Amino acid sequence: MRENDIARKCTATLIGVAFIVCCSVLASWWIASSAPLDRSSSPSLTPVPATAILSSPVSARPLAFRPAAEKPQEVVPAAHASALSQLERDAFRLEMENAKLRGRLDDMVNWILDNVRGTYPLPEGQMANLRVNPVDEEMAVSGDLAELLRMDDEEIDRMDSAFIGTRSVLQELEAESIQVDEPLDNQVVLNIPPYGEEGQLVREELYLELKDTLGAARFDRFLEASEADLDEQFEYFGDVDRTLQFEALEDDGSGLAQLFVRDERVVPNAKDPYRQDIIASERIVTELPSEYYPYWNWLPEYVTQFSTSP
Repeated sequence: MRENDIARKCTATLIGVAFIVCCSVLASWWIASSAPLDRSSSPSLTPVPATAILSSPVSARPLAFRPAAEKPQEVVPAAHASALSQLERDAFRLEMENAKLRGRLDDMVNWILDNVRGTYPLPEGQMANLRVNPVDEEMAVSGDLAELLRMDDEEIDRMDSAFIGTRSVLQELEAESIQVDEPLDNQVVLNIPPYGEEGQLVREELYLELKDTLGAARFDRFLEASEADLDEQFEYFGDVDRTLQFEALEDDGSGLAQLFVRDERVVPNAKDPYRQDIIASERIVTELPSEYYPYWNWLPEYVTQFSTSP
């Protein structure tokens, strides 16, 4: 009976020892599997006795690992922030440069508006189709020409003097060679032969004065718009054979006195030097047109009586 009790006690003791050993083995395996092995930082591994493990509570053991949430942050976000900062600086610099360019553009546009706008109101292609009479009846600058070229008062005065002076010189050249013929008692014919060489010198002097007054650009526009009318107003500067015929008449119905006027010009063709163009006009009037007053000294009384000037 006593032997059986001893055997049962021995068996219980062996079972307890086996349980402790199993717990120790399980604890060691759990720790080994839970903690990563850092061979680079530990030169050697020293086995931990199972009794030491069992004698220390699990909560008091130092953790040999760091949670994933506590891993060091990567460098990419900082580099990205630096790149964004550089882009912002570049954008600011570009905006400042654009502001400077806009300021320069505004200055240029204002300069164009102040100096060019309205100077040439028609497109270049239409300038050749534009004709503006350069002078009025008094041989002064016409209002249309002054408006076209945006002339100021000083420029108008200089051109008035140039036009009036040129007309006076041409009339003097006409007077030197004018011929008078009276084929009938009531008819007079005035012939003004060409004086082209002297007239071209007068033209050159006039053009020099106009170019000096207007400047090269506006002078070219003047020639494009007004040169044809300028030739007509200044009798083609002597490069024309002109004949004036005046005849006093009496109206058959009313018996009132009338004046027949024929004005004929033989002009060299501008495109064909071997051809001449005849430009003639005829009219019956009751008053002597003012354009013929410069020839007063060569007109007989039966013509001058139709004048309305005192």
